Amino acid sequence: MTTIQKLRVIIADDHPLILMGIRELLSRDINLSVTAVAVSPSELVEHLQKNQPDVIITDYSMPGDGQYGDGMRFISYLRRHFPDVKLIILTMVSNSMIISSLYDAGVQGVVLKQDELSEVLVALHLLRQGVKYYPSNFKQDTQKDLLSSSVQERKKSLSPREFEVLRLFSMGNSISAIAKQLNRSIKTISAQKASAMRKLNVHNNQDLIAFCTQNNLFT
Repeated sequence: MTTIQKLRVIIADDHPLILMGIRELLSRDINLSVTAVAVSPSELVEHLQKNQPDVIITDYSMPGDGQYGDGMRFISYLRRHFPDVKLIILTMVSNSMIISSLYDAGVQGVVLKQDELSEVLVALHLLRQGVKYYPSNFKQDTQKDLLSSSVQERKKSLSPREFEVLRLFSMGNSISAIAKQLNRSIKTISAQKASAMRKLNVHNNQDLIAFCTQNNLFT
């Protein structure tokens, strides 16, 4: 009889009860092995540098980590530095465009925290078969439309002025410095930056920089 190799998993979440619940759930499956748990991005990276698993299950929002951050910035870091490890994201956010952006970033599954905890097992079993896991409320018709909205299409939606503002901002220029350089008002530059962020579906400066870096927006 052929023995199925156990899927090695690391779990990261800054909520102890969620961390304990997932670990307990996975421990009941003989085909899974939880090799480590972490309560912060820094602790997760420390584990990964010692021993890489097959799968990372990590919370999307783990604020307070000054070294690695969280959200899209941290996901981009994981994809760059541990590209062979599969990634499942836990999140309370159910917005379809945000979920779509996570798949664009290279994750294999997004599990909503408001769903049954057993969905984590479903995601892992699909991942073993090479199939991505999508949340149940991520409707098939919406899914196809959103996933067809590729990173390239988002880039093309930027106006030349928005593109230039983002390019200068990603180089480390402040809004006031960009306004002076482009001979526009601070209010105009702020509005163009905000418009560009909406088109790219990023919600703060941290995620904006991560998006530009990850997708080589200006190279």
